[in-house]
Amino acid sequence: MDRLDERISTTLERRAGSVDASPPHLADDVVRLGRRAARRRAWTAAAGGVTVLLLAGAPFVLRSAPPHRADPPTAGSTPSVVPTACEVERLPLPVGGAPTLVMAMAPTGRYVVGRTAHTGSTSNFDLLIWDRGVLHRADLPGAQQIPTDVNPGGVVVGSAEGQGWVYDGGTARPLPGRRPSPSAISDGGVIVGEDEGLPVLWRSASDAPTPLPLPSGVWEGHATDITADGRTIVGTIRDPQTSTGHAYVWTSDGTRRELPLPVVAGAPATGASAAGITGDWVSGAAETQHTSVPARWNLRTGEVQTFPDAQGAAGDVSTDGWMVAGDLPGNATLLLDDQATLRLPRLPEHTDARLRDVPKGISHDGLLIAGNASAGSLETPSKGTLPVLWRCK
Repeated sequence: MDRLDERISTTLERRAGSVDASPPHLADDVVRLGRRAARRRAWTAAAGGVTVLLLAGAPFVLRSAPPHRADPPTAGSTPSVVPTACEVERLPLPVGGAPTLVMAMAPTGRYVVGRTAHTGSTSNFDLLIWDRGVLHRADLPGAQQIPTDVNPGGVVVGSAEGQGWVYDGGTARPLPGRRPSPSAISDGGVIVGEDEGLPVLWRSASDAPTPLPLPSGVWEGHATDITADGRTIVGTIRDPQTSTGHAYVWTSDGTRRELPLPVVAGAPATGASAAGITGDWVSGAAETQHTSVPARWNLRTGEVQTFPDAQGAAGDVSTDGWMVAGDLPGNATLLLDDQATLRLPRLPEHTDARLRDVPKGISHDGLLIAGNASAGSLETPSKGTLPVLWRCK
């Protein structure tokens, strides 16, 4: 165990778990992050079941642990009516109004995770967990902590200074690997992500990473998400010489396949990336020479669709295939069926069209979205970006 491992396993046990319940405060817009490999869902079979995954030509048995403190599935996972309106509300901020960002949300919508600046530091950050709106704060050692996912039981994964970690019930532990970077955690505690630039999974927080099979040649990449039934993993691999992205799917029977390239403006995309998966739906991006736009695949029908009026990669996806993304003017949007798009409202404090709203997570039923909304303007940095929820109906 190296020195950073010792710091995470000892210091975090000693210091984690304080709670703040103060009213909202304004936050500085100084902690902006680029998009990380998107996240979520669950690698789990029926309780007590066994899933067999063939990796590198050999059987791999994944035993599914019972969900940890998980809520039941969100009621009404298939709404009878597509939402037509949403309301935005601010999440509570820690005492002092430090810069704060939402990073992910559990598929049930119960837990939202983020990070906030540590007292007296611009590079160290504390973990925030909103549990049904009640704010919990954990002081993590190290710099540049990035929480990337939270499962329905409130277990969080993330990384700091090239070391992955798992936070559970007030205690954090280092994730095994050389340079582990987790992206998502299942209900039963199975983790997917990357280690030394290659897609991997961890059967538990204490197990060594297992590489996911790749095509012949030299590749780099990461696993970004897993389905609730544990049958499918998605991710992106790239040729390090060309940096061209390939959206990939791995299934429990050991097969792997590349998702078809989407079409953008009448021409095939030059590359693609996969971000999230729920059921048969995969969210991600179609890449062109100059830009990227959200893309959506249906694994059952083979349908591939792009959203040219939006920008970048789509994030989480609901059971109906609805995705969160941003549009060109900087609004957070909910991408619905076909080309239907629902623009999410901005905060009343928003006064500068140059600032963007960024949705980060969507519940399985598609009616709750967590993210970050701009407030004020570039000339008033004391306002900045605030963590929010959008409730749709």
